[in-house]
Amino acid sequence: MEILGVTLSKAAIVFIVAFIIWVLSQVLSKKLVDILTIGTPTGKRLRTLNSLVRTGSSAVILVVATFMIVRELGFDIAPLLASAGIAGLAIGFGAQTLIKDIIAGAFILIENQFDEGDEVEILDKKGVVEKVTLRTVWLKAKDGTLHIIPNGSITVISNFSKK
Repeated sequence: MEILGVTLSKAAIVFIVAFIIWVLSQVLSKKLVDILTIGTPTGKRLRTLNSLVRTGSSAVILVVATFMIVRELGFDIAPLLASAGIAGLAIGFGAQTLIKDIIAGAFILIENQFDEGDEVEILDKKGVVEKVTLRTVWLKAKDGTLHIIPNGSITVISNFSKK
């Protein structure tokens, strides 16, 4: 029983430390965006990128903490790591276009290629940008048609609002 008590206390310490790291990462990222967006028009882009970073860091902290806790409880994590690698590879092949859309969306936001309200032409569709997300651009045409364009398929953007 002594071994179980020691093991559980180590697992609890790992959990507490992981929780503290997660809380700190969430608070610090929010404060950093608040500081960077004071008086700037780029607040929406930074908030979108911040949500991506916060979600990614939360996932990494959760996975690492889970593996550490499982190891502290005495289980062999080598088969879990191998399974996670194979599953990650399968998911990567399946989600290839989703990843392409997200990466392209991140570059659109970082490079400030266009903003909401800009008049643009994308893939022979001309209109006003209604919404920009990491995955899609929502483009409202003059006839009222809403075009939702995946960021990964955008190759050329003509921006009529930035001259």
